[in-house]
Amino acid sequence: MKPTLHEHASACAKVILFGEHAVVHGQPALAAGLPGAVKLHAQPLGDARAPLRISIPAWDLELSLVPGDEHPVARACAEVLAHCDGPLQGWHVTGEATIPARAGLGSSAALTVSLARLALGPDAAITDVVEASMVGERVFHGTPSGIDSEVAARGGVLRFVRGSAPQTVSVPQPVRLVVVPSGVARSTADQVARVHRAIERWPLLARPLVEVLGRTAEQGEHALVAGDTARLGELSDLAHGVLAALGVSCAALDELCHVARAAGASGAKLTGAGGGGCMIAWPHGSDDEALVAAFARRGLVPLRLEVGA
Repeated sequence: MKPTLHEHASACAKVILFGEHAVVHGQPALAAGLPGAVKLHAQPLGDARAPLRISIPAWDLELSLVPGDEHPVARACAEVLAHCDGPLQGWHVTGEATIPARAGLGSSAALTVSLARLALGPDAAITDVVEASMVGERVFHGTPSGIDSEVAARGGVLRFVRGSAPQTVSVPQPVRLVVVPSGVARSTADQVARVHRAIERWPLLARPLVEVLGRTAEQGEHALVAGDTARLGELSDLAHGVLAALGVSCAALDELCHVARAAGASGAKLTGAGGGGCMIAWPHGSDDEALVAAFARRGLVPLRLEVGA
């Protein structure tokens, strides 16, 4: 039977609330999904032998899956489709994205999960979708933990430990969160390697820091379920300091955290790999107007979320 694609598919983006980098080293992490962050649509090309094309205008992405192309997105997409026994010719895949790429929000996992669903169909098992996504994620990130693919495929709030099945966290009342893209691009693989080097160079110092990040995930889960934004903020400030000590913050992220606290946030931290990308801030209660306005005055466009909605 000739390989085909389904007409539509979508996936969540992700925000790591606590435990980034620690999750790579066996510690827990807590993450939340952003529904409908990437939507893909497939239609046949007039020439069934033409290379499959992928267009996502929001990311300035336009490429064809030509054999031998070393573009990482082309390689990752080709690997995912091959894993799913999907077509590499005769289709045009167009995409919509509500998140920036390379910002620490799991854009690559959202893309690979959506693409896997185009090939496998809407009724495919989540485990199969995640497995296919991971094939592409390895092209992008080398040795990904898997948390991005799990959140992209499942959504909701997840507690994740590498090598174990993710656990859904039930949040009784949604908690407001503000996500701010810094506009500074970075490489996840480079930041992960930076932490690896820190552990190799200073194992007696860096390993305990990684374990502290894992403990913030455990404590953060309890605070999130309780809706305790003050404690979420305190834990975020602590986690950001530890991540900075490991070398994965940057001047732009430190400044954004300072702006958030000055505008009344209960706490703030980088999210994702660091080195750029995004930061997150917890407003006091349900009022995030002052927080959002503080970033808007700087020409930034915060994302306003409800974690657990």
